[in-house]
Amino acid sequence: MRSPTTRIRTADRRTPAMVMLVTLLAAILLGNAARGDDADDAAALERRIVRTFASGDHDAALVLVDRYIAAWPDAPHMRYNRACGLALLGRRDEAAAALLVAVERGFRDFEVMRRDPDLASIRTHPTFTAILEARRRLDRGTADKQFDAWRRRYGDDYHYETDEEHRLHFATGLDARAHADMKQIIARQATHLSTRLFKSPPLDWCLVVVPSANHVREVFQRMLDVSDPARTPGVYLHGKRLLVTRDIGESLRHEFTHRMHWADMDRLGQRHAMWVQEGIASLYEEYVWTDDGRIRFVPNMRHNIARRQVQAGISLAWSKLFQLDTDAFFAGNARFYPQVRSIFEFLASVDLLEAWYRAYVETFDKDPGGGRAFETVFGLPVEQVEQRWKSWVLDRGAIDDRVEQGDASIGVSGTDAGDGVRIERIIGRNARRAGLRRGDVIVR
Repeated sequence: MRSPTTRIRTADRRTPAMVMLVTLLAAILLGNAARGDDADDAAALERRIVRTFASGDHDAALVLVDRYIAAWPDAPHMRYNRACGLALLGRRDEAAAALLVAVERGFRDFEVMRRDPDLASIRTHPTFTAILEARRRLDRGTADKQFDAWRRRYGDDYHYETDEEHRLHFATGLDARAHADMKQIIARQATHLSTRLFKSPPLDWCLVVVPSANHVREVFQRMLDVSDPARTPGVYLHGKRLLVTRDIGESLRHEFTHRMHWADMDRLGQRHAMWVQEGIASLYEEYVWTDDGRIRFVPNMRHNIARRQVQAGISLAWSKLFQLDTDAFFAGNARFYPQVRSIFEFLASVDLLEAWYRAYVETFDKDPGGGRAFETVFGLPVEQVEQRWKSWVLDRGAIDDRVEQGDASIGVSGTDAGDGVRIERIIGRNARRAGLRRGDVIVR
């Protein structure tokens, strides 16, 4: 269904009854969701309900909905459908009351509720407003609970801090300087993304975790169900509003971009193609700040991979790339991540990144793959834009990402340490003379 253009605003003035309703709703939302019956006859009746609603006979559809609820009273989605039917008939108070019951019975898809055109007639109803306000309170409450649970489990081994402006809780195993650096990275990137690309800051809260080295395996396996943390530098789980990263470099910048992008998708009522989500997040892995306060993206090792793909003629055609579903994209992630980062770096290089994203949002309903957005901003068929990208990749040349004989070197080999590089081996005399030792961490 098309998303409504009307925004929902919380009333500035609240009656005591309204405040009580919001409080009760926040308590309701903390309960467990009810489950519907999966019997064949329930599914058959549900199909009849869908067909009847589609025919426009809302009165008849409501009769069927009530029959369903009489047999299976704990089905939250059908309680929600009842509210929609009443709203479509203009019975606002009854619809609002039915929506409240749906939430009490476990309905939790508030983004669907927020943008559902079937509920247009009750968007200004006090109950509808109270439900959304309670949801926002729940978001903060859930984040607070995660934060408190982490503090109880890991105690004083971590730095704990709350950033009210960006709606973030931090629990990091970093030292004080690295913790401060991380906060600055996030604050600057958040301001940039919410003013230039996504145009709006997140409304929900998020817990940001940088586990200490001795907790990485436990955290990634227990909290994220990641069997091999060494292959996963970071994760953002939007459903849990949880960001976990092993470093405060590329991984932090990548996952925090996901956090900002998901907030924008929630606001828009859209779920962007996976190549778009991962392409934008990968783009923000590597950048520098210019003197005028802008971001300039720089190539990382993904560029050389993308360039070799183009040279060998094995980059995936855009027409196919844009149609990949989530499973197909991740099945070929080693191949696709370099290509999608390169595409967005190309857009940024011609100063069309923001224009492309706006066009993508505007054309999303008709073309969620994104090809039409390229045609909009370039004024060319997408096939010609693809050729321009390939030429740009080849003309740019490869970046030097290897240390070879005769190259400048500090004389050590190391591994990631979260806030820098931990020295594993001293291989040069000058490094020894400088006092570097195995186990030291080199930070910027």
